[in-house]
Amino acid sequence: MGAFVAYLYLSKGIKHYFVLAPNITIYNKLIEDFSNPNCPKYVFQGIGEFVHNQPRIITGDNYNEIRQTKKDFVSDIHINIFNISKINAETRGGKLPRKKRLSEYLGNSYFNYLSNLDDLVLLMDESHHYRADRGMQVINELNQILGLNLQRLHR
Repeated sequence: MGAFVAYLYLSKGIKHYFVLAPNITIYNKLIEDFSNPNCPKYVFQGIGEFVHNQPRIITGDNYNEIRQTKKDFVSDIHINIFNISKINAETRGGKLPRKKRLSEYLGNSYFNYLSNLDDLVLLMDESHHYRADRGMQVINELNQILGLNLQRLHR
């Protein structure tokens, strides 16, 4: 995933990414792998452009707490990491997931903010685990310019 983000950012200038995890374990692992340069599996290891320009990691737990202006919020690379299980849980009973509800800080819902980006790339980790989930209906409305499904090879 880090290689795709680095390539798309450095060669095409794409700054907005939405990474979707199939469960809480992988969700937590992805947050660590994307945000901690000291982690042995840090995804941007050796990519000089990200040393002083470290991507901002926005998660399903902190997106609603971001209290910056829109101008600050849309600066440089943003990697949004979410867990499909959380989205599914929020859609039970026909409710809108929190991501689709109004945010006083953005003046819009976080979902609408994401779906209005003109350079959003969706990276799905092990999507065969959740393609049939109700949350995928929500994800399909993001209007991403590219969707990549990544699978692990089991040996």
